[in-house]
Amino acid sequence: MRLRALLQLRCPHCLRGPIFHGVWRMHPNCPVCGAKYEREEGYFMMAIFFGYILGFVAILPFAIWLYLVGAALPWYFFVSLTVLLILSPLIFRYSRAIWMHLDELLDPRRPPKPG
Repeated sequence: MRLRALLQLRCPHCLRGPIFHGVWRMHPNCPVCGAKYEREEGYFMMAIFFGYILGFVAILPFAIWLYLVGAALPWYFFVSLTVLLILSPLIFRYSRAIWMHLDELLDPRRPPKPG
């Protein structure tokens, strides 16, 4: 269930509400359950780590292919830059979603107290 919500970029708390409402824009809160996505100032700094990992995984097959065909060094730069430019919206979105879901697993939100 959680993996499906992560792949569909859904709220880490209720697993139903969308996280994003544009290519680069996030909802501040879940439209379904109201959970605040950015728990504190600088919350998404850890998502940068996941972005690096996703970027590396995206470039790796191309780098291996370039190595096997014996391409010159400038081709590594050109292909890597092109792949990252094309995939940057996906890397941005999924790095934040992965971080939010992992954080929810490690530190679940408590339901709000009535009153």
